[in-house]
Amino acid sequence: MFRKGKPVNLAEPIRLRLAEPVPPMPVMVDHHSLPAPVVSRRLMEVLARFELPGVQLVPADVRVGEAVLRYWLVHMWRRIPCVDRARSQLNVDADDGDVLGIDKLALDEDVLNGMPLEERRAFRLAESVVHVFHRSVVESVMSLTPPPEGLRFIPVPDWNDSAGFR
Repeated sequence: MFRKGKPVNLAEPIRLRLAEPVPPMPVMVDHHSLPAPVVSRRLMEVLARFELPGVQLVPADVRVGEAVLRYWLVHMWRRIPCVDRARSQLNVDADDGDVLGIDKLALDEDVLNGMPLEERRAFRLAESVVHVFHRSVVESVMSLTPPPEGLRFIPVPDWNDSAGFR
């Protein structure tokens, strides 16, 4: 239901659990990934203040041992096709042109500038599973005290498929 490009309608929180092998003392931080972001209450509250179009904050109960912790899955169902194929370095399927990998990412600024800021503060690329957040959202999240744990934002010019491993 999360892959249909629209909000989901749930009567109760989704249930998540840590994948095997579960460490003996897991550290539950402010951000985890499914690859969809899963965030703590304080990050959810910051995101909710922006009233982000195309973004749904879905309650999620995460089982950690005997405890159940409340998190929120950031369901970005709206996708914007805005990869600048001329300036990006992409691995593309020869048959259908689908993006298989990204070595260097550049966004099409004409596409983004043609949209109101409110519609592009947070979205997922149509071409790949990449979640993009506007600087205003990043600054609000990073201004939390104490700073969020388990989270980092990578500027678009520095992002590629291996950025999460650096």
